[in-house]
Amino acid sequence: MPHHSIVRDSATPAFTLDLMQSLLRHVYVENHRRTNTPARFAPSKHPFDDDNDDDLMDFPDTPEDVPTLPSYQTTAADNLGPEEIAEWQSRGIDPYATAADGTNRLQQPKLPLTRLIFAARFAAIFNTPEMARSLVSPQAVTLLSIPDDAERELFFEMFPDILEQTAQALDEAGIHLHGIAVAELPNVQAASSHRGRKEFNDKVDRLIAKGNNVIVVARTRDDLPRSGQLLCTRTATLPPVTGDMVIEILRQTHSITGKLSDVAIRGRFPNDAAFQELPMPLVKSAFAEQTTLEVADRLLALTRRLGTGKVARGPSLDAIYLPPQAQQDMKHLLSDLGQWQAGNLPWSEVTSSVLLYGPPGTGKTLLAQALAGSAGIPLIATSYGICQKAGHQGDFLRTLSESVENAIACAPCVFFIDELDSFSKRSVSHRNSGYVAAIVNALLEHLTKLNDTAGVIVLGATNLPENVDPAIIRPGRFDRHTALENPNRAGIKRICEIELGASAQDLDLATVADRLLGMSGAQVAAVVRDARGNARHSNTTLCNQHLHAAVDHVAPEGRQEDLHRIAIHEAGHAVVAHILGLPLPDMVRITARGGAYLGKIPFAATKKNVCDQIAVTLGGRAAEAVLLGSVSNGAESDLEQATEIAFKARYSWGLYPNNLLSLSSVKLTHLDPLAPLGSVVNSDIRGHYLRAKEIVEDNVKLVERVAAALLEQREIDGDALAEVLAAHNITNSDRPTEALIG
Repeated sequence: MPHHSIVRDSATPAFTLDLMQSLLRHVYVENHRRTNTPARFAPSKHPFDDDNDDDLMDFPDTPEDVPTLPSYQTTAADNLGPEEIAEWQSRGIDPYATAADGTNRLQQPKLPLTRLIFAARFAAIFNTPEMARSLVSPQAVTLLSIPDDAERELFFEMFPDILEQTAQALDEAGIHLHGIAVAELPNVQAASSHRGRKEFNDKVDRLIAKGNNVIVVARTRDDLPRSGQLLCTRTATLPPVTGDMVIEILRQTHSITGKLSDVAIRGRFPNDAAFQELPMPLVKSAFAEQTTLEVADRLLALTRRLGTGKVARGPSLDAIYLPPQAQQDMKHLLSDLGQWQAGNLPWSEVTSSVLLYGPPGTGKTLLAQALAGSAGIPLIATSYGICQKAGHQGDFLRTLSESVENAIACAPCVFFIDELDSFSKRSVSHRNSGYVAAIVNALLEHLTKLNDTAGVIVLGATNLPENVDPAIIRPGRFDRHTALENPNRAGIKRICEIELGASAQDLDLATVADRLLGMSGAQVAAVVRDARGNARHSNTTLCNQHLHAAVDHVAPEGRQEDLHRIAIHEAGHAVVAHILGLPLPDMVRITARGGAYLGKIPFAATKKNVCDQIAVTLGGRAAEAVLLGSVSNGAESDLEQATEIAFKARYSWGLYPNNLLSLSSVKLTHLDPLAPLGSVVNSDIRGHYLRAKEIVEDNVKLVERVAAALLEQREIDGDALAEVLAAHNITNSDRPTEALIG
């Protein structure tokens, strides 16, 4: 294929652009010759009779009979200076597309826009020469995915000619296509009938049996008969129209020289996401304009009427709060996407699937919207609930399949699937096991297909990752797992600043952040909206009074004695962990609604590690008992966690001698302290509690100092906690602790 001296500022790989340019030239020239000399250049015919071998297409080895058009080597721009070129462009005239003698385009009775657009989209499938050669791998079956029935039928009418012209364009690049057989899935109504499906399957099977290379134009891989699925070496989705495609079409339809004012055109173009929202009749209507620049201006005007244009709708990553790690993950993903779009990074090197997990209200859906907004690409969203609303199992699967096909057709895009924890584990037996297995299996197939589709970023969201079937969230389906936890103090302040805008600098956000600790990002944003409402209803400017009143609705000031008890409780956890040499928590915080001790459980569950972990878990209750003389219900979740760990240590993990029996965790719900099983577990927990209590008794002053720091700061990270602990003399117990391990 010829390499033209043109400016390229494109996300499309160079090989693809060269192939697209050559293919469009063949399509345009042949149409020109047909419309001007119909007797000599009649349309080629490709009968597809099921009773003969005419399905097999033969392509010429060399393009000897390819017609040519007049060639204009000198452009008007060659005789103009930079200021004159800019002046022409300001008047909507493209001096590069205009010949030196003023000729700017060949006249045709009718532009073959539909054929040119389909040809450009087909060429965009081939990013490398290897992808083109894959069409002629021995007995290869290639699936060309076009989910929409009407579009698939229209494309297939033109496909034989387009495929022949593609062969001619590839021949110029030294890639030789020989016989290729083609088959098309009929529309939904015909395909759903037994006769229509049988005729399609029989045709594909017959072509395969003859040893042909076959291209099947269908919706998804599931449409292929069994033989086609086994031999299918590649699935390609006909991509949507992009700015690069429009420029290459303009090079044929509106340039007599084969050159364009590339930079000026791209400066006037809408983005690719806007192109995808623009109905095809409107895209075609823009080509009625006389010059390349006028076409670009018309397209931009049309997209602005739809509310699109240069700026993608929705928030951007810069406009929302994300925890540092999540922010870094998304920035890296955006960078890799840009590198792929520029042709500098293969899609296989992009970590394009991310599982977002964390409590409700932490911004998982908002993150998906912001990622799509920052990338300027569409967001295709679905959820378990949306699919379930469609009806019975068949409707569920159809709705899920349609959303996946839509994402593939819109690539590049973000595909977001929420409520992944509803796709529960297939290993758990219950009355709906068959239903769950079918739903999960379908999702697994779709995730594999999405991960194999270049340009599709897959985001999944769940509040409870431990409830999701493990096959769904393994690498290969979700390569990266990103936590979205409730924001810390700095995060709460940042959310308030984003929500309040310029007025944030005049408000006391530090106090607000202290009182809202432990709340989700969505709850914090709701507080700010409530404050704005208070100000609006009182017809005054937003001030601290409005903000504090909104905070009072959701986080009333707690009693000092309650905050003191909570601080003692959380300090007990920290001091026991420190004395036992366990890693300190990532964060400790106290609020009027309770405390939080956020740490990581050691990976290696040895007997000593497990016993130490249980002691730390019970350290809060022990601190209340020792320093306050009583315990509260604040230890309820601690006791639940300690019971589960103690049960698993003895009856699941085999950590105790002479007991290799593994019992289901369901037994936990039936534990009775008076029964033998419950009595043993209760005895283990009591031993660990007494151990934690002894540690607290030996370090009362240290517990008080950590509690005082918590009362003052409300939130302490692991590094700051280490400084508090290291700043004081610690008197360790002389009693041996190993003997206390049951």
